[in-house]
Amino acid sequence: AAARVEEPPPEAPRAAAPVESRPLDAPLPAARPPEARPEAPPPAVQAPPPAPVYKTVTTRSVTGKVVDVDGPPKIYEVKSGDNLERIAKKLDTTVEQLKKDNKLKSDVIRPGQELKGPSSDARAYVVGSGDTLYAISRRFGVSASAIAEENELTLSSTLRPGQRLRLPDGFKDKGPIVTTERVQVEAPPPPVQRPAPVSTPAPVRTAEASPPPTPVRTEPPAPRAEEPPPRLPSQPQPYTGRAQPPPAPARTAPPPAQAAPQVASRPTPPPSGPTPTITGAPVASAPPSDAQVSQMGRGRFVWPVRGDILSGFGPKGPSQRNDGVNIRASTGDPVRAAAAGDVVYAGDQVPGFGNLVLIKHADGWVTAYGHLARVDVKMQQKVTQGQQIGQVGSTGGVTEPQLHFEVRYAPNPEERARPIDPALVLPR
Repeated sequence: AAARVEEPPPEAPRAAAPVESRPLDAPLPAARPPEARPEAPPPAVQAPPPAPVYKTVTTRSVTGKVVDVDGPPKIYEVKSGDNLERIAKKLDTTVEQLKKDNKLKSDVIRPGQELKGPSSDARAYVVGSGDTLYAISRRFGVSASAIAEENELTLSSTLRPGQRLRLPDGFKDKGPIVTTERVQVEAPPPPVQRPAPVSTPAPVRTAEASPPPTPVRTEPPAPRAEEPPPRLPSQPQPYTGRAQPPPAPARTAPPPAQAAPQVASRPTPPPSGPTPTITGAPVASAPPSDAQVSQMGRGRFVWPVRGDILSGFGPKGPSQRNDGVNIRASTGDPVRAAAAGDVVYAGDQVPGFGNLVLIKHADGWVTAYGHLARVDVKMQQKVTQGQQIGQVGSTGGVTEPQLHFEVRYAPNPEERARPIDPALVLPR
């Protein structure tokens, strides 16, 4: 019989899993279109730098006159067989004058004795403003030491305008010294080309209500600090060998308390006209080089006093600088004007300098003389080169008698005179 296969009993139906229900998510709000942003204006186009401009400058120096003066006396050495009558005839004088010039009490003379005759004829140069021994020697083709020896001077002696210097033998007058050079001048700055204004599109507004503007608090303007008193023209800076403390800031009174008004902010309207041009201060010209300063100041100045240099020109360490030179001298030594000019300040109201004199010269030059024991000039007084303006002292906090001397230069009247190294323009 066929085997019967028992079928497994049917499985019981499984219970269906519970189904959770929740409401559908709300539709997302429509994205706001981005606001249009104004395009950045193109950068300004700068014109190419102008080519340097030069001019030819011709100067004449050592322009004084040559005059006749009495020269040194003639010297005659007595020879064997000479007598006073014969010697007087050779020297073109009389016996009485010969005895008087040599203080002879009798007619007795001896061989080898030197007798002075009358003064010889000589030529002399009349010193002008700014002349130096070296410049005079170039005009007459002789050495500066020969001129100094002929006039019983030294190479460092100070010359005075109007002084007569006898010229040594062998001089040849070449006339005033003419110097021609090309000097670069400042060209006017080129105008800046600005792009045309670009109109800015108005922002796109959406239908959604914007939140109310936030009130802006405005602070009352702070009161302006009082302006400091004006500085003296080309006021020098003292050098004391230590760093100078920075000036204390000016204190201003706090503004009175008051209620700040509420001002609602408003959108800034787009520009509708050309961009305004802001005119700034004039651009200062580039400072001249040492070679140009030396050339422009050649023959203008003389030493105000002679002595050892205690401190030279330039930086002296961190936050220290000397805008001139400090010259050691004895108390009471005369201080003389380095060049002719007008006294623009004479007093003791500039801290660190004691008694101070400022002299303004032609062509933008200014000189300063500090630590004076006494001031011998007054403001608005005209002085000549070599004129005494004071005496060496130790006022202004220095520890020994000295003169603080500065030379300053400004290419044009609108600029403040800059300090330069006095060694570039003073005679060596």
